Amino acid sequence: ELPGEEKETSRLVAEKLISLGMEVQTNIGGYGVVGILKGAKPGTTLAWRADMDAYAMQEKTDIPYKSKIDGVMHLCGHDAHTAIGLGIAQTLSSFKDDLSGTIKFIFQPFEEGSEGAKRMINDGVLENPRPSAIYGLHQGSLGANQSYMEAGELSIIYGAALYGREILNIDIKVKRERFNSWAEQEIFLNRISKINRCTNKYGTKDSDNLVELKILKKEGNDETGEIHIKAQFRYAMQQYRDDIRQELAKIIDEYAAQPNIEVKVDYEDSLPPVYNDEKQCKEAEEILRSLIGDSVKPIYEVPIHGTDDFSRFQNEVSGLFFFLGSADLERGIKAWNHTPTFDIDERCLAFGVKTMSSFLFEMLECRKKDL
Repeated sequence: ELPGEEKETSRLVAEKLISLGMEVQTNIGGYGVVGILKGAKPGTTLAWRADMDAYAMQEKTDIPYKSKIDGVMHLCGHDAHTAIGLGIAQTLSSFKDDLSGTIKFIFQPFEEGSEGAKRMINDGVLENPRPSAIYGLHQGSLGANQSYMEAGELSIIYGAALYGREILNIDIKVKRERFNSWAEQEIFLNRISKINRCTNKYGTKDSDNLVELKILKKEGNDETGEIHIKAQFRYAMQQYRDDIRQELAKIIDEYAAQPNIEVKVDYEDSLPPVYNDEKQCKEAEEILRSLIGDSVKPIYEVPIHGTDDFSRFQNEVSGLFFFLGSADLERGIKAWNHTPTFDIDERCLAFGVKTMSSFLFEMLECRKKDL
């Protein structure tokens, strides 16, 4: 189901959580669902987040479980995230008597478009009870440095894990008798392209640039002298956002200082980057190594290209975001997310459920010692 339209998915999720004996809340931030699993022993509250929405694209696979809805498919694996979340809920429910604390399962709508987390937070999803930490994962065939991740592998990225995003709308009014909108667009775009040429200072020896500028839309009207440009810049570290805003403002102000030119810039709601705290990563890696050994793959300060509004939860409570391998190179399962041939090796589902169920159980045990 498309972002914001996850009615049947949320119904199925709620029914499953109710069958497990959980306290269930629905219609949180839209079609969001929350299930609260209370262990028999005292302890802290941890949260697990899984997104549920699909995407508007026609699937081009011959797999038996491909989408039955014309023009809509799960090309980013959120169905896998939902299945893993429900699997963790079922597994930990069977160990309720041994559970030291509470697990809050958050099934989020509308991740594509980055609205779901914000809406759920505004509806109080992180309250009553408030978790001390939140966890989640994203599956995929490609990890950092565009290397393949196969089913049975799990990565922790220390530091910057996914990009943040800023979208800005630039409206230009040129008051000249002779005006060519295409030519003026190129003049302006050449100026702001300096951002990409100077962003090597944000890169590392092991990664691409940690800041990227992309033009999403451009249009002009020769008769009115008006130009509209929609642009996006992505950044891997929160502190880079203000730096890039300042550099863009300087470039735009210099352009607007020309005679007979007016420029207006409006920023849309920004999405912060997913950032994994080093201390928490070390703690998690130690636990995961005790569970899956060398199948856990630590990565340092090399973000995966993409965004996820899990970062909005991290802005409210501490948390970690993991990356679950879903490729099978021998069987040719390696298509990128957000492509019409996207698929997963379904063995990643059982691995994800088993690993993260054990991880959450052990995290509650560790937190119990701190109480």
